[in-house]
Amino acid sequence: MNHDNKTINNIISIIDEELSVNLKKNTKKRTRIYVFGRALLYNILRKHLKMTLEDIAKVLNKNHATVLHSLKQLPFLLKFDSTLAHKHNNVMYFWLGNVNNSVELSDEELKTRIKLLINENKMLNLKVEGLNTELSNYKGKYHKYLEVSQEWGFRVGNDRFDEFKKKVNTLLNGM
Repeated sequence: MNHDNKTINNIISIIDEELSVNLKKNTKKRTRIYVFGRALLYNILRKHLKMTLEDIAKVLNKNHATVLHSLKQLPFLLKFDSTLAHKHNNVMYFWLGNVNNSVELSDEELKTRIKLLINENKMLNLKVEGLNTELSNYKGKYHKYLEVSQEWGFRVGNDRFDEFKKKVNTLLNGM
């Protein structure tokens, strides 16, 4: 698949500006920000321009395995570093905000993507329900803890605190 170098260079310049790096010039740097910048570039080229791993690798003179590894690491970088996640969102906003970056999709591709998004939405809703149930269980345990601690606070001196701790732990663990 042949991609417009102007589009690719536009993406690189947006990433360079947001991260204060130079991806084209410093392709060998292994600092976190450069690793993240390359991963972000690979992700955009793969997901939005539908480029193959080999084509992506040629952009920064890497090999396809490097690109694949970087793509696999990106979700972890975003999950555990909120600053990088914020920078990712900024890059996506600036790039996707440019109308010239749209990619033509067939009706069938659009239908497939919509079905995938609907299924993903259903899965996320189920996860939210599960988390809400878990939260209400913890709230119930917390209220039980408060009741027990208030009751025992009036009746127990410091010498029986270990017994109190055991009872609270038993209550919280659902025994």
